[in-house]
Amino acid sequence: MEGAREKADTDAGALTVLYQDEVGGHEVKRKTDGEWIRIKPTPNAYIVNVGDITQVWSRDKYERVEHRATVNSEKEIFSIPYFFFNSTHSTMVEPVEELTDDVNPAKYKAYNWEKFLTSRTLSNFKKLDVENIQIHHIKAST
Repeated sequence: MEGAREKADTDAGALTVLYQDEVGGHEVKRKTDGEWIRIKPTPNAYIVNVGDITQVWSRDKYERVEHRATVNSEKEIFSIPYFFFNSTHSTMVEPVEELTDDVNPAKYKAYNWEKFLTSRTLSNFKKLDVENIQIHHIKAST
């Protein structure tokens, strides 16, 4: 039986590969209508979530996915995430140069990974009157 849901979020890194057991519980938000879709557990398969960095690198060609986990009151859930390219603190994240030009300008401003992640992490644990920092806060002016 499904119960409470964890807070929805996106991953700040480039990609997240997630293994979930047969109980499952991972959900993703469909962009077109905002409906939450349960990811059916598939033996020997992984879920791959695109993160913030990939969306910035690709100029929105690949979009991050909002996701959450459900809590099962009858069975324990087991999942293992692996986060790819959670960068070094000094890294500046910006669109890939080869994907930007005068016709296709950058959609995001360059940002410092450490400052972004620190701000996001600290605000995750506070009740704020403002939204937790997201990449749309660093959209480039058009």
